[in-house]
Amino acid sequence: MHFQHPQLDLYLQKPTGQLYIRSIRIGNVEFGDLVIQDRAGALHLQDLVQATYDHSEKIRRLRRNGTRYPEPLPLATPARLLSEEVDDFLKDKERQNLRTTTIDAYQRTLAILQRVAGNTSASRIDHTHIYQMWDLLRWAPHDFMTNPAYSSLTPELLIAQGQSQGRPQPANSTLELHRRFLASFFNTLVKARAIPHSPMDAFKPARDELLIDQDEPERLLSIEEVQKIFNPDTFLPWAKKYPHRWWCPLIALYTGARINEIAQLKVADIVQDHGVWCFSVQKTVDEDLAQSSGRRSRQSIKGKSAMRKVPIHASLIQAGFMDFLADIKACGHPRLFPHLSASVSKKTGKVTGRYSQGFVNQFGSYLKGVGFAKGIGSHAFRHTLATELDAKGVRIEHIALITGHSLNKKAPVLQDNYVHKSANNVRKIQVEALEQYQPPVELPRYLRGQFRERLGKDARVYP
Repeated sequence: MHFQHPQLDLYLQKPTGQLYIRSIRIGNVEFGDLVIQDRAGALHLQDLVQATYDHSEKIRRLRRNGTRYPEPLPLATPARLLSEEVDDFLKDKERQNLRTTTIDAYQRTLAILQRVAGNTSASRIDHTHIYQMWDLLRWAPHDFMTNPAYSSLTPELLIAQGQSQGRPQPANSTLELHRRFLASFFNTLVKARAIPHSPMDAFKPARDELLIDQDEPERLLSIEEVQKIFNPDTFLPWAKKYPHRWWCPLIALYTGARINEIAQLKVADIVQDHGVWCFSVQKTVDEDLAQSSGRRSRQSIKGKSAMRKVPIHASLIQAGFMDFLADIKACGHPRLFPHLSASVSKKTGKVTGRYSQGFVNQFGSYLKGVGFAKGIGSHAFRHTLATELDAKGVRIEHIALITGHSLNKKAPVLQDNYVHKSANNVRKIQVEALEQYQPPVELPRYLRGQFRERLGKDARVYP
């Protein structure tokens, strides 16, 4: 076959299974004796031809303006099929030891991109694909990626289908998460020199709307709400069923810790440091996974700043926490809350390490039963503690030593290496701050052996 194109001649022969190209000439550049064996190779050649033609046209225009020495021809992009680049990207995220839930979120975003662009070369993804993906996210039926009825529909038809159904718009935070995941993916390809630039460069974060949703519950708990949660008439009948129901809300109230940090605590994470009993938020090897070639701990940590020791509030000590610790040690289980199970991914079968999910579900049902609106959970304790300490004049960086928040440091070397270098100094700062936090609530008193049946030999517990 013979194709005509400005400054381009192609002569093709096509024996069975392969594509032979005898010659491609573009201006003064000639490619000869090419063999294309698969679709990826054809797309790669197409990118090369287009880049060469564009460069040839650029040189021609520059010469008209008097440029004597044109730039050398750029190398062809090595980008592969989108599916191949996505697979390698996700494997690299596993190598970075990202949480399974995070990797799954990346995978969902990139699957939507492939739904829009098809399995083309990654170098051929441009801003028009991103625009269409955004329309898909905004308008397509919410289950368009999982419902078999939508599997054969084009993006255009999916958008029309969702619009006809009056699909509610996703939250800005949801779209922003997709934007960040896409930016990370394409920036990785740019750094690997697989593509010359990211199509996400022009897509900046959306501005906060600063709208007040009167139906959205406040995350900050009032005195009356805290007392309502721990009302003995409702809390005790619910909490006495399992140790995590009894202690997780109390620990969250007096530490402001993230619920997964509490739910995954081990007996070995209760330590005495400079004479102060502390919860040590850390990630340690599980004995039964010690020899594993994969993940060796079911615990997970949000980031470096989250690794910390938090003093056990005097109110928790008075409520019998050390008696509970003695009961757990006596039963021999390595974790504080053995009735909580680490989640397992249905897709991969891998442990995700989210011990908190069972408690979140149970506590959510409890709060709903006592009259709280949807959206209030244990994270409200975190907001409450931080806000109360700030109102009492505790410095932000000192609150962060308790909550494990990261800070934008004005003098990071000074703060990292000198200000908080002494563990004794850190413990003193934390204790003094927590002494100012005294929620007006009467805590239930734990009695030794009250969970004897739940912690017995025949009890159902999880690693």
